[in-house]
Parts: sequence; structure tokens; C-alpha cells
Amino acid sequence: MRLHSISLVDYRGITDATVEFGSGVTIVEGPNEIGKSSIHQAITQLREDKASSRKASIKDTQPVGSDVGPQVELHLSTGGYELRYRKRWLKQPFTELNILHPVPEQLSGDEAHERFLSILDETVDVDLLDALDVAQGRSLAQAPLAEIKALHGALNDSGEEPADHDAFLDRVESEYLSFFTAKGKETGELKKLAEEVPAAAEQFRELDERSKELDALVDRHARATERLTSVRAQLSAAVTERDEAEEASKAVSGLKAELDRAVELAESAEREEQRAEEARERRLALIAETESAAEAVQAAEVDLERAVGAQRDKDTEFAAAQKTLEGKQADLDQARARAKSESTDLAKARARREVSELRRRLSSIREQERRATEAKATIGSITVTAKDVERLSALVTEVRIAQNSKTAAAAQIVARRLGDAAISIDGTELPDGSTEEFAVVRDTRILVDSVLDITVRPGQSPAELDRAVETAQTALDSELDRLGVESLDQARQRADVRTDAEAVLAETRATLRVLIGGDDRAELDTALSRAEHLAGQSPETGGTSGSSGDSAGESDVETVEDQAAIDELESAVESAAAAVDSAQEAVDRARVVLERRRAERDETRVAAVRAQTTREQATTTSDNLASRLAADREANSDEALDEALTAAKSQSEKSTDQAAAARSRYAESDPETLEMRLQNAHQLVDSKQKQLETDREEVDRLSALIDDRASEGIYDKLKAAEESLTSLQSRQARLRRQADAIRLLRETVLAHKEEAQRKYVAPFKEQIERLGRVIFGQGLSVEISEGLEIVSRTLDGRTVAFESLSGGTKEQLALIGRLAVATLVDDSTGAPVILDDAFGFADEKRLAALNVILGNVGRNAQVILLTCQPGRFGAIGGAQTVSLA
Repeated sequence: MRLHSISLVDYRGITDATVEFGSGVTIVEGPNEIGKSSIHQAITQLREDKASSRKASIKDTQPVGSDVGPQVELHLSTGGYELRYRKRWLKQPFTELNILHPVPEQLSGDEAHERFLSILDETVDVDLLDALDVAQGRSLAQAPLAEIKALHGALNDSGEEPADHDAFLDRVESEYLSFFTAKGKETGELKKLAEEVPAAAEQFRELDERSKELDALVDRHARATERLTSVRAQLSAAVTERDEAEEASKAVSGLKAELDRAVELAESAEREEQRAEEARERRLALIAETESAAEAVQAAEVDLERAVGAQRDKDTEFAAAQKTLEGKQADLDQARARAKSESTDLAKARARREVSELRRRLSSIREQERRATEAKATIGSITVTAKDVERLSALVTEVRIAQNSKTAAAAQIVARRLGDAAISIDGTELPDGSTEEFAVVRDTRILVDSVLDITVRPGQSPAELDRAVETAQTALDSELDRLGVESLDQARQRADVRTDAEAVLAETRATLRVLIGGDDRAELDTALSRAEHLAGQSPETGGTSGSSGDSAGESDVETVEDQAAIDELESAVESAAAAVDSAQEAVDRARVVLERRRAERDETRVAAVRAQTTREQATTTSDNLASRLAADREANSDEALDEALTAAKSQSEKSTDQAAAARSRYAESDPETLEMRLQNAHQLVDSKQKQLETDREEVDRLSALIDDRASEGIYDKLKAAEESLTSLQSRQARLRRQADAIRLLRETVLAHKEEAQRKYVAPFKEQIERLGRVIFGQGLSVEISEGLEIVSRTLDGRTVAFESLSGGTKEQLALIGRLAVATLVDDSTGAPVILDDAFGFADEKRLAALNVILGNVGRNAQVILLTCQPGRFGAIGGAQTVSLA
């Protein structure tokens, strides 16, 4: 396809314009809003929208303030056809198609629209038209090339068609998917068998175990029946043994009763003998106690007389020691009174000196606290810190960088004054003979005095630079608002004031730490009040920070005089304290003597009382014992007690002999062995009865289990399970061999397809690399996907994914891909490359290389460039330029 010309009437801002397109590169240039993009849009709408369309995009093409219908006419050749196609929308709409070759034909209305579309379908790949059409702002995206039939045809002519065996691959894939999922996991019958075989094997194992359990049950039943017969015989023998032991036990019971009676009589006689002996011993002890008590009364009388005499002597000594202590205490009280008076005078003198020192110290502290308070107030009123100034300075720098970047990207005016006429550029006088440069970032006025007045308007700068300037300025304004300042200088001034205040605050805090030291600040005022009270002075009503040097001198003189008085008072206090200590020692010695006399007196008093009590107790005890002895002798004389003891001893010996004879007869019958035999017989019968019951229950339980398992047909089920497992394993092995074979076939076919795909995209890859090396150098290579998209770029051994490349590189590679398509597709099936304000991200070096590429592509393909900066494409060889200005 080739576009020859396009005419626009009342289309957006174009009243009437015709553009002729060359067969190679055509540059359509003009300032912004002159209608370049309108040409691009008109070609698309002419093809897609009917004349009757009332879409918003159609209404937008109507000139503002004019009640007219937008009209477009396109002259083109496609395939073997040459035709003119014209439409008008909105007002008196119409569609006209004039076929010039090969057979003249004139059509109108919807018939013309449909005929035009059918000619396009017949002669050109519509997807190719869309792919080679780059609208403004779409230069960064790669074209969808995978479905372009014309490109497929061109690649088929130069490489191997990878889809030649797609039908076979589909069959292989279909067969593969009957065995495996897309991720390679087993599916279908193979997966089903992989699940069924373990289940069948598990079922076979369970049945095999249950058959073995049934065999074990039969063995256990036989052993349990044998144990039951044996236990029955053992129970019968145990019953016989129990009966015999019970008969023997009855005979021994009579001997045991005789022994118990004899032992009881012997114990009773022994108790009578013990009671008679105890009564005789108590009588002898009472006689001895009575005699001893009488002797104790005589000794207590002698001790009482001696204790009363000692008490009288100690009372006299105690009274004398008490009078001596009273005299020494009076001397001590007088010494203490004098020492107290001297200490009071010394404390007042020291308090006066402490008051003077504390007042001077607190005066300095209060002055530093006042300075700290003022510094804190200054810091609290200023929020701007040095870090804020650094951050604000960085933001100002970013604004300048963004503005400089925008200025660098703008058009430049280079002017040199040649004559005498005064020249002013944007208000700046141009000196004679000098050359000046001006960046056109806004309307710039060039004034030649009395000759010319020119206004140069800037083109549209790259959106990224505008956004960068706007973003940087917004961040700066936001930070200025946050800090409450209007400029960086004002912020720096406030930060300096805050810094000075912080320094003053730090100085005052350090001075306060030295002045206060290890003391508590609140305690200093309390200490001053306490010292003033001790000194008998009234508190000050104000600080002394403003005291003069004379006052300080007077304070020094007072301090020297106070110290002399304090030294004299300290000597007096020491003398008084020594006198107090001497008097105290005398009192202490007298008190020690008194306490010793008191202790001695108290001891003699206690001894006298104790002697009196001892005599009284001895008398009472002696009288009581004499009364008890007389009463006991009246009841039983000493002779009667002796006779009763002799008779009790004789009876006890007789009963002991009778008990020994009964014990001998009982021991000869061996009762312990007989008792153990009887208990064992009873326990044996009980245990054998329980064992008999347990074994009977076990036999019954095993019989029931055997009957239950036998009714299930375990052996038949085991055989069936074994046959089923064998069948499933055989089917699984057969299917697995088939699956492995189809997987191997698929891997082989895919490997061949991948190799064919690589050969298929090779021409497209080579063409991109051929054109791209003009920009990037000989170290360039690209990776192309099956969808004919650039996946990555490798430059000098470093590979970067397409999406990770810079905006300019992505734009250049995406457009090179389109140009490569244009060079691969021949004239009969190709389409023009239309670029609307492309290569906006290219620097001067790469733009020069792109000019070379476009000139090379223009020899074989039609390229239409729409631009507001024709100077960017001034180096394209063979290009035709059309101006809309």
C-alpha cells in the first residue's frame, strides 16, 4: 500500500489543506496545534467510521464555533488498485469511492464504504496497518506482530514455517494430555490406576493379614481348650486338699483354747505378785522420805538465819552508793547546760556563714535558670532546624536541576548582532559583535529596533521534564508551607537564631550542673530557709544577682570575721564537751557501783525469800509425809505386806508352769504350718475357679470369632483380591509404557518445533539487529519471543529485559521493530509506517543514528513522519518535507 495524498476540509483546526506523500520518507512539519495529528486521525477515521457516525470522536473533529461537516479525501494505491476515497461527517454526510485502476468504478454511500474495506482486506493486512501506525504517546509499546499475516508470509519465504506440523503436534499433545496434565502430572486412566493399584494392594494386604489372623485364632482356640481341661483337674485336687486342711485345723483349735486359758491364769498371778511387790516398795520409800524431810527442815532453819543477815548488810551499802550517784549527776547536768549554750552559739555562727554562701550560690543559679528559660522560649517559637534548612536547600537544588533540564531540552536561539540596529531578545540588549544563546521555554520576543518584532513560541517540552519541574516545585512549596517561611534565606536565618538559643541553653545547663553539683535544686532553697532560721535572720525578698563589687568585698570581710568567731566558739565548745565527758565518766562509774550494789542487794533479798520459802516447804513436806505413813500403817502393817508378797510369788510360779506345759502340747501340733496349708488351699481353690471361668470365656470368645470370620469367606476374598491386584498392576505397566512413549515423542517434537521457531524468527531478529546496530553498536543482539516481541536486549555481553530498559531505549527498539517489519514486507502487501511525534526520548547522538535508519528504510518502504521539530529529522537522506505552516 502507498499513500499518495490526503486533503482535509473543515477538520479540527484545518480549514483546507492538501498533503502530498512521497514514496519514501515524507516529513510533515508544523507547529503545535497546526493539524499534524489531525492527518493521522483522519486516515484512521476514514477507514473505520461511516459517514453517518455520530460518535464523540467524530464530533470532536468539527471546528469549534463552525456549523460545518469535517471532510477527508485520501488518494492511495493498494495491491493492483488505485483509488480516491472521500467522506464527510455530521453536515450533509456522504461517502464516495472512485476506483481509477485497474477498472474504473464509482461508488457512494455505505456501498462505497464496504467496497473500500473489501479492497483493503483483499490487498493488505489490516493488522499490519495498525501495527505500523504509531499514534502520539504510544511509541513506547511494542507492536502486536504475532497475528500479522503479511509478516508471516515474509518470514515463511525466508525461513522455516514452524506451524507446518501443528496438526501432528496437536495430535501428539492431545494424546499426551490423556496421560499427563500441562504441568507433567499424571491424569486420566493412568492417574486412576496409580490410585487404584495402591488401594488394591492395601486391600490384598489387609485380607492376607485377616486370613493369617483367622489361622492364629484357630491355634489359640485349641490351646485355650487344652488349658481349660487342665484347670478343671487342678481345681478338683485343690478342693480335696482344702477339706483335709480344715479337718486338721479343727483338732488344733482345742489345744489352742487350753493354751489361752493357762496363759491368762499365769498372767493374772504375775500381776498379783507385781502389785504386792509394788505395795511393799512404796512403804519402804515413804519411810525413807519421811526421815529425809525432817532433816531438811533443820537445814532450812540454818540457811534462813544466814540469808537475813547478809540482806541487812547489802541494803546499807546500796544506800551509800545511791547518794554518791546523785552528786555526780548534778555535776553532769551543770556541764551539759554550759556545753549546750556554747553549741547553740556555734550553730548560729555557722548558720550565718551558710546563709551568706547559699544566697550567693542561689543568686547565680537563678540567673542561669532565667537565661535557660529565655533560650527555651526562643527554641519553642522557632520550628526551623538545621536539618530542615538542609532538606529545603536540597529541594531548591532539585527545582533548579529540573528547570535546567527543561531549559536544556528546549529549543535554543543563537543570535549575533551584525549591524548598528539595536537588538533586544526577551528584554536583554544584545551587545555588538557578541554571540548569545537563549533557551525558548516561554514566549520569547526578538525586537530589532525600527525593523522587526518576532515572537518565538516554545514547542511542547517532554512531559517527563514538565512533570519533574512541577513535582520539584510542589515539594519545595509544600516544605516552605510546613516550615512557615517564604524563602530558603528566611529559613536559614530562623535556624541560626534557634541554633544560637540552643547553644545558650547548653551553656546554662552546663553552668547549672557545676553550680548545683551533687545537691538537689529544690533542697537548696529549703537549706537556705533552715540556715536563716538557725541564724535568726529573716528571708530575703529578692535575688542578689545585681549586687555590686563593693557588696562582694564586704561579704569577704564578713566571712573572715565570722570564721574567727567560729574558731573561738569551736574551742569553747570543745572545752565544754571535755568537761561533759569527764562528768559523764564520773556518773557512769558511780552508776556502775550503784548497779553492782543493787544487784548484790537484790541477790541477798532473793536468797532470804528463797530460804524462807524453802523452810516453809520443808516443814509442810515433813508434816504431810508423817501423816501419810501413819495412815498407811493403820490400814496395812509392814508385816502384812511381807506375807502378801510371799503368797503371790508362790501362786505365780505354779501358774507359769501350767502355761508352759500347755504351750508345749500346742507347739507339738505345728499350728503355723497347718494355718499356712489351710490358707494356701483356700487361695488355690479361689484362683483355680477364676482361671476356670476365664479360660471358659476365652474358649467361647474364640469360638464366636472363628465362626464370624469363617462366615465372611476370608479365603475366597483373598484370592479375588490377589487376582484383581495382578490385573491392575498389569494394566498400569502397559499404560505407563504408552505414557512414557508419548512423553518421549512429545519432547522430541517440541525440540524440533523450538528449532524451527528459532529459524522462523531469525530474519526478523536479524533485521532488528541490523537496524539497531546503527544506534547501539556492533555488540547488540536481541531475544525474540514466539509472539515476535522483543524480550530482552544484550549489549556488549550485558542482557537487560525489555521492560527494565530506559524509556528512550524501549521507544527506539519498539519503533525499530516496526521499521524491520516494513522492510520485510514487500510493496504489494505492505503498508506505510506512520510516526506521530516519535523519538521524543532520543538524545542528539541517537537521533542522528535514527535519521540514518529512516533514510535506509525509506528506500524500500513508505514512512510518514509528523513532527513539530523538523530539525530533528533534517539528516534523513532522500526525505520529502511538507510544511503545514
